[in-house]
Amino acid sequence: MQPLLNSFTGPQLRQTVYAMLGAVLLVLLIACVNVNEHAVRAALPLRAKELAIRGALGATRWRLVRQMMTESFLLASMGAIVGVFFAEWP
Repeated sequence: MQPLLNSFTGPQLRQTVYAMLGAVLLVLLIACVNVNEHAVRAALPLRAKELAIRGALGATRWRLVRQMMTESFLLASMGAIVGVFFAEWP
C-alpha cells in the first residue's frame, strides 16, 4: 500500500511544487515587509512625538521597545485571527 498522491506524482513533480511554494512564500514575505515599511513611514512622525514624550517622562529605551513589540504582536495576532476566520468562511 502506498498513498494515492505517490501513485499520481513522481519525485520530480513534488520537488518542482516545493520549489514553487518556496518562491511564493519568498514573494509573500517581501510584500509583507514592503507593506510594513510603508506603514512605519506613514506613522513615523506621530510615533516619534509620542516616544519623545514618553522618554521625557522617564521611560527607558527597553520600556519603549517592549511597548512597540507588544503593539506589533497584538496587531499581527488580530490580523492572523481575522485571516483564519475569512479562510474558514464557507
